[in-house]
Amino acid sequence: MTPEFEARVKKAVDDGYLPGVTMLVKDKSGKIDYDFSYGPTSLKPDAPPITTNTMLTMASLTKLITACCILKMVEGNILDINEDITKYVETLAKQPVLQGFDDEGQPILVKRETPFTLRHLLTHTAGTGYILKEEPLAKWAKATGRPLPVPLRHSPLSGGMSVDSRWGYPILFEPGTGWVYGSAMDWAGRLIEKLTGTFFDDYMHEHVLEPVGVPRGAITFHPGRFDQPTYDIMAEFGQRSTPEGTLEPAYTEYDNDNEAFGGEGLFGGMGSYMKVLHSLLMDDGKILKPKTAKLLFTPLMTPVEKAALNEDMKHPEWAVGWIPPSDTGVEYDWGAGGLLSVGGEGLKHRKKGFLMWGGAWNAAWFIDREAGVCAVFGTQIIPPGDAFTRQIVKEFEEAIYSQL
Repeated sequence: MTPEFEARVKKAVDDGYLPGVTMLVKDKSGKIDYDFSYGPTSLKPDAPPITTNTMLTMASLTKLITACCILKMVEGNILDINEDITKYVETLAKQPVLQGFDDEGQPILVKRETPFTLRHLLTHTAGTGYILKEEPLAKWAKATGRPLPVPLRHSPLSGGMSVDSRWGYPILFEPGTGWVYGSAMDWAGRLIEKLTGTFFDDYMHEHVLEPVGVPRGAITFHPGRFDQPTYDIMAEFGQRSTPEGTLEPAYTEYDNDNEAFGGEGLFGGMGSYMKVLHSLLMDDGKILKPKTAKLLFTPLMTPVEKAALNEDMKHPEWAVGWIPPSDTGVEYDWGAGGLLSVGGEGLKHRKKGFLMWGGAWNAAWFIDREAGVCAVFGTQIIPPGDAFTRQIVKEFEEAIYSQL
């Protein structure tokens, strides 16, 4: 990593624009094996320094690991990627399509006609949006008395929730006719316990984490479950109240949900997360056989779905990480593992098949198999999609590719 970029990060932390930051990079050749951590685990006085083992609230970094769990089931012939999974997610199956609103502001709901497939869930083409992101769902919630806002995660203050109670609301379109980011991977995660009879946390550890050397509890949905709880090594949040402002300490609540949320429920250290990323980069077969792992990097969308995704990505400011807008010469698709850059003159240093995503609290990752490199950037900042952090992530990526 360049000294200039490290100095930039240190200054941002010292000046109060970033909380603790931890970053890791590995390449395929073994030449690059980089980790860098700087700053405190909390903006409170006397907080210990952040490390690659510090537990972060991972938010949507969870989705890649859930996808690996799901593909392990595909590999074992428990599921097929094009299989109708409607019968396994009864609450989701009951949800109507929100078509609009009448003159009195009441929702117009119609019966869903198209089955949900596993591919729909993996690619966010099932119609399952987030209330906080999609205005029609917020309007539906207000009209029906659903409490708002619906938090991105729940805590002991809420008494914990289930996937059914948290995400059981209408879909925005017939499956396969659009794209919307939302709770699809939470519903996908429910398939694991239903079809294997195994606690999700245990299945994940056995089939994804343990094979790459991640210790028990280092990435988990339930950090209070273990003999030595990990709350004491968790990073807390910093909050930016204005786009140009410095950070203030934010009250941090921890998980007490009744179920594992496959879309955003994990807690873990970035050092452990890198072990997953590097295994997928190397295609070493430890997590998934190469034929199965290829689905993470394979465009899975129909033309209609892809058009909807690229329309949304004209304005990707809501998302975390550096996502060049699709109207700047980048073509996107979605694989089983996340957002794929599949073409266009705007790719610049990225290669075709560049796979990436991020989590609400401004952590982000990527795997570029053709370039032979993967990386993760970890921090804990409110709000999601923080513009200052996005610029830092962009510079992080550019610094990485300058070293290849």
